[in-house]
Amino acid sequence: MAFTQVVVTGTYLESGTGTPRDGRVTFLATAPMRQASINQTIAPTEITATLSASGSFSVTLYATNDTDTEPKGVTYEVTERIKGAALNKYFISLDKDAIGGTVDLADLVPNIDPVVEINYATVEYVDDAFAESNTAGGISFVPTSEITSNNVQDAIEELRTRSRYVHNQASASSTWSVTHNMKFYPNVSIVDTGLSKVIGEVTYVSENALTVTFSHPFAGKAYLS
Repeated sequence: MAFTQVVVTGTYLESGTGTPRDGRVTFLATAPMRQASINQTIAPTEITATLSASGSFSVTLYATNDTDTEPKGVTYEVTERIKGAALNKYFISLDKDAIGGTVDLADLVPNIDPVVEINYATVEYVDDAFAESNTAGGISFVPTSEITSNNVQDAIEELRTRSRYVHNQASASSTWSVTHNMKFYPNVSIVDTGLSKVIGEVTYVSENALTVTFSHPFAGKAYLS
C-alpha cells in the first residue's frame, strides 16, 4: 500500500479588512514514516509554502494514518510566519480519507494548543516585515549608550555578543574573580581543564563582577550567560 498524498490548502486574510496577507507556512513531520510492505520511508523534510497575492497556498503532504504506516501518531509541526502577526506553531494530523484528497488548514483541529506564540521581533520577522530593505542589515538603528551599531542586524549580533562571556582561569585557585561588564547578573557554568563540570559558590559583587569559591584550587573556565 503506497503512502496517501493529501493536498493542504489555506488562506490568510487581515482581521477586519479581509486584505490578503503576506508570509509563509512551513510543515515538518515529527518523525520518519515507514511502510515495511513497500520498503519506503518518508524522511522529515521541511516543506515551505509561500502565500500568493491572494494570501493563499497549496502543498502536497503525506497522510499520517495510512494503515501500514509506522510509527503511529506522527504529526506535522505547522509554523505560521505571517507578516504583521506573531509567529505561531502547532501540530496537525492528516487523514488518508480526506474528501477529494484535499483539506483546508482552517478545518484541521490542532492536536494540542499552539506550541509557541512569539511576540518579540526575531531577525526573520524583521526581514519579513521590512522586505524592501532586503535584510535586517538594511534597517537603520539609532545607537545608544550601550549598543553602538547603526543597523538592526549588527545591533542584534552585538547584543548576543554582550550577553555571554568566557572567563579563562589559567592558574589554579580556590577563588575565581570574574569581571565581565555585562551589566546584569548572569548564569555561571564552570569546567576544569579536563572539561568536567564543577560546582562552586557564586557571589555577585555587582552587575559587572562576581566571584566563585570552590573547596579546592584548580584551573579552568567559567561560562557566563
